[in-house]
Amino acid sequence: MARLVRLSMKDRLVQELRKKILTGKLEPKSRVIEQEICETYGVSRTVVREALVVLELQGLLVATPYTGTVVASISRREVEGLLLPLRVQTEQFALGEAFDALDSDYFDEAENLVRLMDRAVLDRDIDAFNEADIAFHGLIVDAAQSDTVRSVWDAIDPRIRMHFALQTGRSGALPTFVEDHRELLRVFRTGNKEESLKALGRHIIETNKPYLDYLN
Repeated sequence: MARLVRLSMKDRLVQELRKKILTGKLEPKSRVIEQEICETYGVSRTVVREALVVLELQGLLVATPYTGTVVASISRREVEGLLLPLRVQTEQFALGEAFDALDSDYFDEAENLVRLMDRAVLDRDIDAFNEADIAFHGLIVDAAQSDTVRSVWDAIDPRIRMHFALQTGRSGALPTFVEDHRELLRVFRTGNKEESLKALGRHIIETNKPYLDYLN
């Protein structure tokens, strides 16, 4: 039995299951059965449920009423044809709505998130990088102060997380586009709305291209 030590039991279980998902040992759309995990790792059902919630928030699992929890799936075709275009449209609209009101508070928070990306690269922490990256783009969404934009973003957020986790987890490489985020902020600061919208669209598409081959 692959028992886990008592210390940080939930976190260790999250790491174990996450690794299995990203390496394909837990296949997309396969069912995740709590009792089997309890028996495999010698942990309580409470610990298993807490770990599954974390993985669901990371976009790696999907819980559906009456049918249970399954491993999430996303294909290159879905990312290229749907997710990235949706992101571009949503974020460009949000930026367009918020652009004239971007203030020092916005830029301070955005720059702090870029610093967190820098730290994640130094620490070789892919998860922390992805969280800061998603937060950076979520900040653009929040700046629009639109319930509609936020609802669209909330709907695609789990798929974005799944996409980021799979592409970086399978590549085994840390993202190298911290400077792209700094460049975005530099363009935003010029006050040129049209160029900023174009730069944001390019950023979303171009920074994801190197990783698409890691998706099925």
